[in-house]
Amino acid sequence: MSTADNRGGEAKAPWTTLLSVGRVARVMKRRRALALGIALLGGCSNLPGATGPRTPPTPSERTASPDRSLSVADLDVEKADDGHLRVLATVRNRSGTERTRTLRIRILAGDTRTEQRRDVTVAGDTEREVVFDFEDVAYDDFSGDGSLSSTWL
Repeated sequence: MSTADNRGGEAKAPWTTLLSVGRVARVMKRRRALALGIALLGGCSNLPGATGPRTPPTPSERTASPDRSLSVADLDVEKADDGHLRVLATVRNRSGTERTRTLRIRILAGDTRTEQRRDVTVAGDTEREVVFDFEDVAYDDFSGDGSLSSTWL
């Protein structure tokens, strides 16, 4: 018994067709094994990994040296002559040298949210009063249910 080949019409014995099918099956098994080996061994390379400490710093370790020598010793509010809100911040310098930092004051009065920033310079071992005039916020609006916060930037 023989079959015709698609290429030239030559006759082949049926057992040669079975051998070629078996060869294809072995090649496919080899390819699957190769793909599986690549997938399993993908992590075994010399590519760079994570660097640095494996744990975060403990609370006793300093991560940065912030300048905390300036502090807001007191915050007060008053009504300006024309009725707007005025914030008075007393800034204290605990170091022996002159320091400058940016102070931000945030106001919430009803639906109005606003803020002002100012660079504040204070001589060593002294304190200074800094005035923030919020002309777009009426003192009466703030005094009923307003809030005030200060932050160093």
